[in-house]
Amino acid sequence: MNIKKHLLLCATPTKQKCFKGNEGQKTWECLKMTLKKFENDLSTKNIHILRSKADCLRICKNGPILLVWPDGIWYEKVSPEKVSEIFISHIINGKPIEKWDF
Repeated sequence: MNIKKHLLLCATPTKQKCFKGNEGQKTWECLKMTLKKFENDLSTKNIHILRSKADCLRICKNGPILLVWPDGIWYEKVSPEKVSEIFISHIINGKPIEKWDF
């Protein structure tokens, strides 16, 4: 198995100190769907991207947080819309996003 990246998403912390509501769960569902599309694409069939839902990564104040490993790149304030942008830019094209436009 050719594992390219491991994506860890702080999506549903039990002690929601960093964000409130269900934004993390929505982001997690979007990440799962994005990865399924990637896995079903014949051109990327042999490249595996792992995903893990973390309870709390203990660094965020503006969650959800997404960590791309082994790159050591952290993205904060990740939303369902931003998951797709991160995936295309960082995972597919190999270009981490330097700065978010908020």
